[in-house]
Amino acid sequence: MPDPDDRRPPRATWLRSRAATTALELVALAGLLVVDLELGARLAPGTPGGADVAGALVTALVAVVVAVVALVRRRLPWWLATGGVLTVSAGGSLVCAVVGSPSPSLTEAAALVVVTASGVRAAPTSRAAAGTAAAALVAVVGGVALRIGPQATDVLLAVLVWGCAVVAGVAGRAARTRRASALEEARRAERAELARELHDVVAHQVTGIVVQAQAAIAVARTDPARATQAFEAIEAAGAEALAGMRRMVGAIREDAGPDAPVTVRYDLADIPPLVDRFDAGRGRTTSRVEVPDAPLAPGIGESAYRIVREALTNVRRHAVDPSTHVCVRVVDDALRLEVGNDGVRPGSASRGSGGFGLTGMAERVAALGGTLHAGADEADTWVVRVEIPAAVTR
Repeated sequence: MPDPDDRRPPRATWLRSRAATTALELVALAGLLVVDLELGARLAPGTPGGADVAGALVTALVAVVVAVVALVRRRLPWWLATGGVLTVSAGGSLVCAVVGSPSPSLTEAAALVVVTASGVRAAPTSRAAAGTAAAALVAVVGGVALRIGPQATDVLLAVLVWGCAVVAGVAGRAARTRRASALEEARRAERAELARELHDVVAHQVTGIVVQAQAAIAVARTDPARATQAFEAIEAAGAEALAGMRRMVGAIREDAGPDAPVTVRYDLADIPPLVDRFDAGRGRTTSRVEVPDAPLAPGIGESAYRIVREALTNVRRHAVDPSTHVCVRVVDDALRLEVGNDGVRPGSASRGSGGFGLTGMAERVAALGGTLHAGADEADTWVVRVEIPAAVTR
């Protein structure tokens, strides 16, 4: 099952990445400011008048303001950062046009590109993204017309740059949507996994409680000692069911830590205790569980445990005084699992329980590339056979 935290870098790494990006942007904007100052000094007339000085000061002030806002845009609401830069830029263009000293700025142009792309990406709705793109187009084209002049080449170049910024924003928006969809899919998978786990735990333990209670009722008058053993088994099964449910509920609580497991993890070593709980005295149950020295591939051992648990739960439901065998071993880099029993009630094997146990088994085995057979071998027997390839990691 995919974990949404695996797709997200650790917090320290994320902060370093964000700091590095901000530092690069700062260096780029600072370099553009230096270029703007150099170009302004070279293009300035020999004896600048008051209008020239005013235009240069306004352009420099606007360039610094929009550069700062572009740098801190991630700390501001998207609409405030985008709207602030566009408003300041449009205001600077109007002032330059009024004083009669057009003065374009590369720093301001770069800041407009950055906030246009980030604004289109961060807008919560498609309508808001379209409005952001339209406002940026007005600011960019208006700035070119007021500061340079309504020349077709300059306007087309400005529209081309604006289009590139919008395309970048749309691409980022699509990536954000895909990531959100993937996270939602992961959450749905986690909820489905929790539902299956809760079904398995409750079905296994409650079925055992019901069987033990029936046995206690049957022998209560004739053999009080056996009734006492049955009640002790009921108590143990109930306590384990409560513990399992507490662990799962703790995993989905809002105040659970980010590293808290979503489900309770099991492995092959947990199968013998499971069989002991199924048949405490091992009077009618035999088991052979071989745990390999090499580690199993992820999910193999846990799936084997859950399949055995579901199979034993079905034995309790559908068999009367069964003789049961459990065999789990690794052969030729494949995990082979078999759970069989006799004493199946007539018709119970074909009817099924109406639940999702066998379906869950099939899903787990198919996800691991294995094969599953569950059915009657003879008139009163039932067997579950599973083979999962590549069980051992080398």
